[in-house]
Amino acid sequence: MDHHFIEREEGFALHYLEWKPAFKNDSLPVICIHGNLSNGRMFRWIGEKISQGRWGTPRRVISIDLRGCGDSGLPETGFTIRHLASDIEAVLQHTGIVKAHFISFSRGVPITVQFALDFPGKIQGFVVGDYPAKSFVMKREWVENLIARYKIHQTWEELYQSISPNQEISPEEFAERKEEFYVKKEDGIHARVHKDLPMKLQIDSEDLDLTHGLNLIEGPVLLLRGEEEGTLINEAEAEEFRQYHPSLKEEVIAGAGHSVFDPKEQTESIFKDYFASLDIKRRT
Repeated sequence: MDHHFIEREEGFALHYLEWKPAFKNDSLPVICIHGNLSNGRMFRWIGEKISQGRWGTPRRVISIDLRGCGDSGLPETGFTIRHLASDIEAVLQHTGIVKAHFISFSRGVPITVQFALDFPGKIQGFVVGDYPAKSFVMKREWVENLIARYKIHQTWEELYQSISPNQEISPEEFAERKEEFYVKKEDGIHARVHKDLPMKLQIDSEDLDLTHGLNLIEGPVLLLRGEEEGTLINEAEAEEFRQYHPSLKEEVIAGAGHSVFDPKEQTESIFKDYFASLDIKRRT
């Protein structure tokens, strides 16, 4: 896993992760887009599997830390969905990628669809992670709640004890994945997101129906949905994907709410089948 930074014109550094394929080939790369307040490391296990050829032909994988998230900087202004989509284009320009398959989670889905509207012809396949092709105004109460709950932890054990009652995560899984979402600094352990980001997102948020942008997405579309309470895409919104992509493949992740990309046997099997189908289409 390699780290790269791009200096953006707004005066901040945009960070992305890269997994290089096991051997050079002409297969299209994969771009991963995270959701609100997450970061590109959430796709680490996916990047490793794809680049190593565990799910078919090895592919180059890029996972972007959108502005304010992960190791990316936080500009003073510019947090509309179009600004976030421009971060994707900046990475594609920097890497020389013209077309790619996309894997997007949560609010990363409408950001990706906005990217398709602003830069058509670049998405050649789309894995949709439990979110509609819509953006919504964020409630101020949401921001205030996040700010009130923001805490710097002094030890990893303290952090685990604080999150374990609300998340079913074993000590072993926590030890394996803790640095995906947290980082240890001089004064303690912080979440991998700028504390001021929620307020900036809330100020620039708006209600947008971007479903017409699905018409600009080429290639196969795979929709992953949770089966438990907490899923963020309803049946009517799933139907909108079907209308634009009649060949849409849908998968319900057993035992999942919104977190449909957590590493588990069912999810890995779905990805393996998806990328195998891309290899077959490429050869025919």
